[in-house]
Amino acid sequence: MFIAIAFFAAIVMLFTRRNSILKSLNCLALITVGLTAFYLVYQVFTAGPVSSFQGLLYWDALSAFMLSVIVFISGYVILFSFHYMEADIEEGKVSRQRLKWYYFYIWLFIGTMLLVVSTPNLGILWVGIEGTTLATTLLVGFYRQKQSVEAAWKYIILCTVGISFALLGTLLLYAASGQIHGYSLATLDWRVLDSLAKNLDSGLLKLAFLFALVGYGTKIGLVPMHPWLPDAHSQAPSPVSAMLSGVLLNCAMYAVVRWHILIRQSVLGPEFSGQFLVAFGIISLGVMVAFILLQKDVKRLLAYSSVEHMGILALGFGLNNAVAVWGATLHLLLHALTKANLFVVTGRIVQKTGTRQILKIRGVISLWPYTGLLLLLGLLAITGTPPFGTFRSKLGILIGVFQSGRAVLGFLMVLFLTVIFAGFLYHFSSMLFGKPSERINGGENIKTLWLAIPVLIVLAVGFFVPEFLDNALLQVVHVVMGGVGNAEPIARLFAVPTGF
Repeated sequence: MFIAIAFFAAIVMLFTRRNSILKSLNCLALITVGLTAFYLVYQVFTAGPVSSFQGLLYWDALSAFMLSVIVFISGYVILFSFHYMEADIEEGKVSRQRLKWYYFYIWLFIGTMLLVVSTPNLGILWVGIEGTTLATTLLVGFYRQKQSVEAAWKYIILCTVGISFALLGTLLLYAASGQIHGYSLATLDWRVLDSLAKNLDSGLLKLAFLFALVGYGTKIGLVPMHPWLPDAHSQAPSPVSAMLSGVLLNCAMYAVVRWHILIRQSVLGPEFSGQFLVAFGIISLGVMVAFILLQKDVKRLLAYSSVEHMGILALGFGLNNAVAVWGATLHLLLHALTKANLFVVTGRIVQKTGTRQILKIRGVISLWPYTGLLLLLGLLAITGTPPFGTFRSKLGILIGVFQSGRAVLGFLMVLFLTVIFAGFLYHFSSMLFGKPSERINGGENIKTLWLAIPVLIVLAVGFFVPEFLDNALLQVVHVVMGGVGNAEPIARLFAVPTGF
């Protein structure tokens, strides 16, 4: 129902240009999608997997977890868009006639992401990922300026080429499974593939996974397939950047994890796919050190940070370790919350200062105390500073690294994260505490503090992991690990306030 509501909401947006009606329609759609989606999530985590439409739609713990992230971040971003887009209209960056198209593209984007995490078929999943590319291309180039159009063109070309590799991998998998099960739509259903995995041709399966990893890895932004990401994130409207970084990259990561689960069940075992995920993860993390240290554009800085965190996720999911997968799953949620919050806050700052250049943004905390506080919290959260929950999730991955006997990998991870923390501290401290420009007027409304909701959740999780969240994480670990691995030590280690 919520998938249909999202696409229906997109169409309805085109029938009016009045801002008040657009806001009401968006709120109605958000409430309806939220209620139906979270009711489904509750069913999955309390009673087990749910299927619908004669099995064409299916949700297990992993897909339900992703669904909750998408719905929450989407609601947060759309509510922020009301004020942000109105300010863009007043500045003349966007005409009021085009506002309905903005919300049309946003809901089209949301609908395709909901489809990605709701289908058990790897072929339809590919269609959903490609659909997100088409919807977001129009959002990246929404301002119709030279740089934004160039970024949109670069985005669609690189991601389309990348996703073509994923299509080839899907076709190779179809050929391998079709030899056993017959060539039908069900051949790409992962519920069927789980039972066939041990009998699939290992040669075809290796090629299929590598093509899928490169293809979806392009959409994730893993190094070296990441060049589109900083351009797209920096040129898109800030609410769109929050969606791209907070949920779109996670949807592509979700697709890779689904493939990883399949490879785990096959004769290749978890080592084959895991070694590639770990390699891409640590390379992405390491390469981003230089980009983050030398960056001068605040939105591009956050974009490169997204590549870094996708590398952390790839590393965590790639390890054959339950604690690391627990940490990666939690980090997926917390990074989405933190990065969405940071793009929203920096979007406000860019609108107020008229620049994205870090060297030209000074004294935020003295000019706009509430926005400055949000930026400071975002800095601490994104760098995994205690007591924020991102410290807990990164620590879980790091523990998994050392439990797997990879001391060198653990050392490199700590080294890279330490240098990145120093880089963020240098950039953000100058923006927060530097001498403000005399040309900029200060002052803001206390209502700004509602934007802190996501980062406050991240802070709360750092002190205590609620039982319902820990239970959801353990169920996701069970899905990713294929039922292998003891989850109880994770709960004992992390689900208490002193578990830092």
